[in-house]
Amino acid sequence: MADHGKMFGKIDDTDMEAGGGMRHNIDSLITERRGLIDQLASAVSDLTGGSSEFDDIFLLRFILTWERRGGLPKAVDACRHTIQWRVENKQLLDSVCLPGGKAPNEDKIMKFETVGPAGSLGGVEPIYCVRTGYCNVKGLMTTFSVQEISDWLHVIKERNYRVCDERTRKTRKLVKCITVVDMTNFSMFGGDKKFYEALGDSSKRAAVNYPQLLGKTVLINAPSFFRVLFGTFSVFMPQTFLDKMAFCPATGTSLANAQNASVCPFVRKFCGDNRSDIPTFLGGDMRSPDHLVPREECNSALTKVVLANRSKTTVEFEVPGDGFTAKWEVLVQDFGVGMSAVLVPSSGGAPIKVIQDCKVKADGGLAEGVVELPVKGTLQVTFDNTYSMFRGKTFQYRLDVIGEAASHKTQAPPKEDPVGNLADRVQAVVHM
Repeated sequence: MADHGKMFGKIDDTDMEAGGGMRHNIDSLITERRGLIDQLASAVSDLTGGSSEFDDIFLLRFILTWERRGGLPKAVDACRHTIQWRVENKQLLDSVCLPGGKAPNEDKIMKFETVGPAGSLGGVEPIYCVRTGYCNVKGLMTTFSVQEISDWLHVIKERNYRVCDERTRKTRKLVKCITVVDMTNFSMFGGDKKFYEALGDSSKRAAVNYPQLLGKTVLINAPSFFRVLFGTFSVFMPQTFLDKMAFCPATGTSLANAQNASVCPFVRKFCGDNRSDIPTFLGGDMRSPDHLVPREECNSALTKVVLANRSKTTVEFEVPGDGFTAKWEVLVQDFGVGMSAVLVPSSGGAPIKVIQDCKVKADGGLAEGVVELPVKGTLQVTFDNTYSMFRGKTFQYRLDVIGEAASHKTQAPPKEDPVGNLADRVQAVVHM
């Protein structure tokens, strides 16, 4: 059973109310640093143009961040860089924060990531959750460059920044974001060097452009081996990094018999008995947002196939009428696999080639496309590994037949070619 009583065991509650920490009175902080804020305002006045966006509260976050790490000169440098960056990227930052707004590449990136907003602490600090064990960072980094992922990680911080800024002004308390890293299903072999490079680069940029945004990073549901590793290597980590970390010993928080979050003293202090804004997989009552549900549990799940060497397999989909389309995705784990498709008309006649013979390669990342299905019939998609003498291939695929009359019924399993055997029994489902 989850031990939520220790959920935030390494968080010092006094930090929430002192030294410019979370929920410190914002007016007191501004009064105490009035001279520094005025000097900073003067040093950046040529960039602000008198805009109310860059007021005392905006400037305060830079003063708090740099007062012990270089003082006013460092704060000036960081603030000038940030104002210039915000002005130059205003359209992008605004669009990302609109209802339904997306960062560049975000729709496709989220096919690999299980991350996003996860409620709040008592309606104040926003919680951002990373369900690392359900993220496919290897697939992500074969599909996107380090720069593209770094840019995405950086720009989506704007959403949390605006929430924190709004709630800071409303409550007159310094509001920061809580990041919860849910390590359920975590594997030591699921990482990727290029992803960590992107993460490191975005973190460096955020330290300049988003000062005082992160309150705490809480690791929860960590496997025992990770706790040992963390304890061993923490002696080599900067204290400034460790001060932001909270290692929670709780495990199994998403299980049916787990204790709810109300037994956690930290949650009780800042949420009272109200758990309505904490997701169920962390012990609360809030329905898990769609972006935090593992893709394999969603209708958009990919089907995994292990295809033996010297073999091929065919998957059939019903096309219930004329004028439909098929949207497909294929992600190959290693090397490559052949792919083609034909539409067999219900009325008879020769099959129509709708996907020409091609090879989908692992180093190309997620391959996807849309094909026209002009007539009613059966779509036959073939994955071919007959050319490989010794290697089996592992890949994932999804195909949606799209149109007004498309059905949800389960298709027949793939037809195995006599050349070899399909290791995994596959069923294809046509989704709207």
